[in-house]
Amino acid sequence: MRIDGDCHLAAPSNVTGIGIDELLRRLDDAQVDMAITWPMVSYTREIAPDNKAIHAAYRAHPDRIIPFGGVNPMLGLDVAQDELERCIKEYGVKGVKLNGARDGYYIDDPKLSLPLIERIAEAGIVLAFHCGSNDFEKTHPYRIAKISDRFPDLKIMVVHMGGSGIPDIADAVADLAQDYPNWYLIDSEVEYRKIHKALASLGPDRICYGSDTPFCPMRFEWGLRQVIYQDLSDKEQALVFGGNLARMLGIDA
Repeated sequence: MRIDGDCHLAAPSNVTGIGIDELLRRLDDAQVDMAITWPMVSYTREIAPDNKAIHAAYRAHPDRIIPFGGVNPMLGLDVAQDELERCIKEYGVKGVKLNGARDGYYIDDPKLSLPLIERIAEAGIVLAFHCGSNDFEKTHPYRIAKISDRFPDLKIMVVHMGGSGIPDIADAVADLAQDYPNWYLIDSEVEYRKIHKALASLGPDRICYGSDTPFCPMRFEWGLRQVIYQDLSDKEQALVFGGNLARMLGIDA
């Protein structure tokens, strides 16, 4: 099973993103089976409409969409907590993504972030973090390590694995990931030599493909990964291109 670990879906009112029909078209074009899908988010930073659109897409296409929610504590912690409850109880999300770089907060902030993370851990779902050099202070992997120390059973997706800018912090991500087996590194927007270095230290069962659609063209990203991972065995490629995510989420591959 092929799974894209980093796709964004937008509500119809969000003209900056793509909807379900276009996402499915791109998945079909790349011959990818499923997509982990989280909010695109408009320039207003409103996130609830995209969460609702993801839920609708999942209900219509449960065999293609793996729904993740998103919350933004900078809109108000009470607002974020209400939206988180809706994502968990009403939408049945498989995980939630926090993006401190985009929204402007430290991902381990005890007042803004930790109350949300505590609820995510309690719900037993996956936590995803944007982790990139475009705001390395707010999203640094040592902050993720502090969270893992506090919630050792929590499965965490480290999206961009410290890339998403130059210079990156991918080496720090890979080094810390050796001590945190519940981290899954998503390879979207990270330099290929850093991917190879992470593979050497962690092995192929900790690295996961993601395109960052629509910020990056899915077909190009999929083709590029065929080159990056060409020296892996068929079994190892199957892990990177979906098997690891299926294992993390309990999906039959």
